[in-house]
Amino acid sequence: MKSRWTIVLFAVCILAVSAATQENSPQTPKAVVEQHHSGTESSLSKIQPSQKVHAHRTSDNGEHTITVDVWSSASSSAAESTEPERVRMSPDFATAGLTAAFRMESTERRIENSIRRGFPLGEFWIQNDLAEIDDSLKLAALSVANDTDLKALQQLERQSSRLRVWSDWLINQNHNLALTEYYISSSALDGDERFQNSVACTQFLESMLASRRLAEDNSCL
Repeated sequence: MKSRWTIVLFAVCILAVSAATQENSPQTPKAVVEQHHSGTESSLSKIQPSQKVHAHRTSDNGEHTITVDVWSSASSSAAESTEPERVRMSPDFATAGLTAAFRMESTERRIENSIRRGFPLGEFWIQNDLAEIDDSLKLAALSVANDTDLKALQQLERQSSRLRVWSDWLINQNHNLALTEYYISSSALDGDERFQNSVACTQFLESMLASRRLAEDNSCL
C-alpha cells in the first residue's frame, strides 16, 4: 500500500513539472495577416518586391500581427498617365507631308542660291519644282486619316501657295529687269520679309510633321 502511494505521488510530480515546462516554453506566434488591397489580392507566399511586410506585438499573450501593404504597379502606371493624350498625326500622313515640306525647302534654297551667286533665274525649273510640290501635296491628301492630318495638310497647302506667289513675283520682276537690286546686294534678299517668312514657315512645318503634333507659328500666318 505504501509503495502504491509512492508511485502515485511520483507520477503527480512528473505531470506538474511537465505542465510548468510547457507554460514557460516560448509559443509560436500566431500569424494574423492584414492585407491592404489596391485592386489585387496577395498572400504571404506571393509577396512582391513592391510590398512591405512588418510585424508588431498586439497583445500580452505573445500574439503578433503581420501586416502586408500591397501596391499594384498597374495603379502607379495609371496615375502617371492621367494627362489626356493629344491627337497625333498618322505616320503615313506625316511621312507624305514631310516629303512635300522638304521639296518646298529645296525650291527656296535653289532660288536663294541662284540669286546670291548671280545666276539667271531659272523659270523652267522653278515651275517644275512647284509642280512636284503639288504632286507631293496630293499624295499627302490621300494619306489623311484624321482631323489632325487634315489641319496639317491645310497648313502645307497655304505654305505652298505662299511660295508660289513669291516665286511668281520674282519671275515677273525678272521679266521687267527689276531684280537688279537682288543681284547686286544680298541685303535685298535678306530684307525680303516674304522670303524670310517662307523659309521660317517651311522649317517650322518640317519640325511639326516630324513630331506628329499639330501646332501653329506666326511665320505661317
